[in-house]
Amino acid sequence: MKKRFKFLRTLATIFKILGILLAAIALVGGIILIVLGLSNGSFWSYFGLDASTGLTVGLGSGVLILICGILCGLMLYGFGEMIYVFISIEENTYKTSVFLEEMQKDEE
Repeated sequence: MKKRFKFLRTLATIFKILGILLAAIALVGGIILIVLGLSNGSFWSYFGLDASTGLTVGLGSGVLILICGILCGLMLYGFGEMIYVFISIEENTYKTSVFLEEMQKDEE
């Protein structure tokens, strides 16, 4: 059987790749911000913050990026998988329809 919905398959693959990339970048970025927050605070002095404020900003933003970035990455990946599920449902429905038509012809 010829594969149908080539664009949807491509789009689903793109969503899955973007989801993996987003989750990986969020993981790395969040870890870097947490490490910078736990450092002596010299990095945050470039932004006009003292060491204690840098600790709070670094930890808070790092955890926020970890949670939100990974959740958004999982949502993108899940959306790509959902497109594949809909395509599979359509294929199974089509095969069932063809099978039932053949059964009906055999009975006649």
